[in-house]
Amino acid sequence: MARPLSEDRRNAILSAATELVAQQGLGAATAEIAKRAGVPHGSVFTYFETKGALLNALYLELKTELVDAVNLQPSSNDDVRDQFQHLWLTWTRWGAANPAKRRALAQLGVSDQISELSRKQAFQSAHASLELVRRASMNGALRDAPPYFVGALVESSVSTTTDFMIRQPEQAERICTLGFEAMWKALN
Repeated sequence: MARPLSEDRRNAILSAATELVAQQGLGAATAEIAKRAGVPHGSVFTYFETKGALLNALYLELKTELVDAVNLQPSSNDDVRDQFQHLWLTWTRWGAANPAKRRALAQLGVSDQISELSRKQAFQSAHASLELVRRASMNGALRDAPPYFVGALVESSVSTTTDFMIRQPEQAERICTLGFEAMWKALN
């Protein structure tokens, strides 16, 4: 009978993969991931059938963490601007507080190794945030734009804002506010 898989080992592999993908890109070797995780190389493939499966699991893990952070919305009684500002603040602050996760997620997001199924699962989990972006853009210049396009613009603005927050931590809050105001004006 096979031994049950250890959640701690799986998490160690995902954590090591996050760090190495952030540092080295998608070419990070599974042997190095295993070494950083403190597990035998073969263990990577016990938990993830292929490197592609590992990258897809990592993508979903990071997306889920991000979505969970930004979906902690204020009450539905708040107006759309307040809700969007909350989304913006939690998203940019998550990125600034987790630069390796953010870099790894950015690289995974543009990778052709991430399956359409994984992308669809991530998109579905972000439904509440995407719906808020749609409501925020209902009256602005982007009101007739495809939702994916509007979402991509918001994501790009968050990314740029977060980059500058990380580079200039003493100005992080000001940069965050400026980014929000610019994005809000573009949407509304």
